Parts: sequence; C-alpha cells; structure tokens
Amino acid sequence: MTARVLIIGNRSKDTSSIHGAFQRDSHFMSRVIPQDVSSSEAAVKYKPDFIFLNPDDGYEDSLRHYYRLKKEAAVKDVPIILILKEDELKGAEIPSGIEDILVRPVRGEECLTRARILYKKLHNVTARNRIRAGDLEIDLSRYEVRVNGLKVDLTYTEYELLKFLSLHRGNVFSRDVLLNKVWGYEYYGGQRTVDVHIRRLRSKIELKKGQRYIETVRNIGYRFVGGEEE
Repeated sequence: MTARVLIIGNRSKDTSSIHGAFQRDSHFMSRVIPQDVSSSEAAVKYKPDFIFLNPDDGYEDSLRHYYRLKKEAAVKDVPIILILKEDELKGAEIPSGIEDILVRPVRGEECLTRARILYKKLHNVTARNRIRAGDLEIDLSRYEVRVNGLKVDLTYTEYELLKFLSLHRGNVFSRDVLLNKVWGYEYYGGQRTVDVHIRRLRSKIELKKGQRYIETVRNIGYRFVGGEEE
C-alpha cells in the first residue's frame, strides 16, 4: 500500500504535524499546498488518495474549498478529511462528501491511523495488503497479480490500471479520467490507449468463460466488477 496524501492549508502547527507523520511512514507520500483559488487545480495534478482540508479562516472557508474540489472530475471522489475547531462543529451542516472530521489541535499520529483504517475500508484491502475479487488477487506489497493461484505477467501500466480500477470497485471511470489517474496529468496520448490496455489486461486475467473483472460501460468508460459471471 502506497497512498498519496494532500494537505490543503497554509503552514501551521497542525499542518506540520500531519505532514511530518505521513512523511515518516513508508506507506504514504505527503504534500502541502497553500489554500487559495488554485488549490483544486494543484490537487488534480497531484492525484491524491486523501485530502486533509485544514482551513485558515474557519468552517465557511473550508466549504468554499470543498465545493471547488468537488467540481473537479479527477478528484471529486477522493475522500476529504476536514479539520475544524470544536466550537465550529456546533450547528455546522457537514456535507455528505466529508469522510471524517478531526478537531484541533490534531496529532499527526492520529491522522496517520485514521488514514490507514479509512484506506483499507474504502478499497477493500485486507490486513495483508491484498485485494481479492473472485479468483483474482492483487498483492500491493509485492506488486504481484495472481489468478487461480498462478502469477500473471503484467506490464507496469497494466498493473497500475488494474490496481486503480480494483481500488474503486463499482465506480465508472471515463477514458479521460483513467488517462489522468494512470498515465499522468501530463500524458497527451489518445483515448485509444486506454482501450488497448484494457483489452490486453482482460486477456490476461479473465481466463474463465463468461467471467468479467472489468466491464465496459457504453459511451462512458470502464469499471471493476469483481469477477461476476455474465
């Protein structure tokens, strides 16, 4: 498991504590960006697995940044953890897209623990850092994929594509979003690239007749369905 954590907020004791805790843990990469109108664009480029929103000017300020992030297709489904003062929670209407709330002052180790638990819960990762779906097993620690117990030889991009889809089981992703998430923000290849890699990936992991791990959603894109038989 390696997850990207983005902390939005100007440098403060809380921000430094959170950033430091994630930097010391080998399973996370962390970045801090300032809280301004360009933060949502920066979030798209960084491709985070979690966003910690640490507002400078209180609850109303956090809502403005929250809704900016939700307008960006590439990060609208990324879990957001909000950091507030205790008195700001009274009577606050918390948006349904907020996964968790921490109360200042925060401890970096607590944030780290919350992120570990949330990551595994959201992505169906076992205690041994493996994703299982039917006869398919993805070992996130060893970067290995097995079907029916046999190791599958995947290219780096095929592995990253399968990992991303399986970590978001059931969610439909357009080809443009997959290009951004797997190939990277600066990739300028066409959507045909996604179709080619999906076809090759299916040929390697869908070994039983009538079984599908990756489903084509017409006129939209693809989703991981977990090995249900058609």
